[in-house]
Amino acid sequence: MSLHNVNWRPIPLYTLLLMFVWPWLIKWEIVDSGGDTLYWFIAATYLNYLSFIFSIAYGQRMQAGLHPAQAVWLFMLSNVLLILTFATGWQVFDVYGTSAGCTNNTNFLDSLYFSSTIFATVGFGDFLPCNDHGKALFIAESIIGSTHFGIFITLIFSRVIFPSAPDKE
Repeated sequence: MSLHNVNWRPIPLYTLLLMFVWPWLIKWEIVDSGGDTLYWFIAATYLNYLSFIFSIAYGQRMQAGLHPAQAVWLFMLSNVLLILTFATGWQVFDVYGTSAGCTNNTNFLDSLYFSSTIFATVGFGDFLPCNDHGKALFIAESIIGSTHFGIFITLIFSRVIFPSAPDKE
């Protein structure tokens, strides 16, 4: 089975939803939050993200083309869901704090704010990762955040520069 034969069209929504649901499984204690779960969370988020990107590249671009307006909406939706996913990860794993020290962060707005500053590569410095686990999560989110914009700009421009052939009926 070739990658071109896979029906990629429904996959972007499924992978985005899976990225968002994963940390809630931990929060609801369906999945244990201790041990190596943080690294499994990072790996699952990366796998879901990569399947999302490939589904857009292969499914939308090569089969029927991706309208630029659709790409913008997918970009916006994926931004929001990625930030929410990582914010939930920061909240669940509790591996960040202020420069005064790491305490139990129960405020989801702080997690959302911290996640947004990392994803946008702004990094104001008012919140910091507390330990090696926090640093790993920080690195994972900053890599996705910094490359996400470039990937979608590339997909939009590839659609504009190399438009797909008209459908044959």
